[in-house]
Amino acid sequence: MSSSYVRIVEQAIELLDSISIEEYQSELKPNFPSSIGAHMRHIIDHFIAIQTGLSSGHIDYNKRNRHHQIEQFPHIAIEQLESIGRWMAELTDDVRQSKIQVTTEIDISHTKSASCESTIERELIFVTSHAIHHYALIRIICNLLDKQIPQFFGYAPATITHINKSA
Repeated sequence: MSSSYVRIVEQAIELLDSISIEEYQSELKPNFPSSIGAHMRHIIDHFIAIQTGLSSGHIDYNKRNRHHQIEQFPHIAIEQLESIGRWMAELTDDVRQSKIQVTTEIDISHTKSASCESTIERELIFVTSHAIHHYALIRIICNLLDKQIPQFFGYAPATITHINKSA
């Protein structure tokens, strides 16, 4: 199962290997005020939250590295994504099934967080799905920049399965 999660991360690496720093940093305001780099940093922050949480016993999605160099330099994002991929590839079934406490903000009007019990597996499902959601936004940014991207970048696995069955 962990190879499926690693493959999602590898999609980002493949894309980043093919874009320039200018494309990575470009903000297409007003429709896309966040750059590809900002999306990548956000994705990476969620994976790091799981890594950190695994060590501490508590995943806190509220802790982020906003405005980190990952947003500015694709090679730094690639290094971080490669590290995340190696970490996920080494996770055992026992670790993925282990229980963990999760906290995240839930209110758009006030600072309010909720906590619940989850498993590392469930959180990997969440962050890879979350990554794909951001990949879809990155796909649109790349299209607006006239940048070629991999065929299924930003597509959910179930959508890819449906497309392949229909072909």
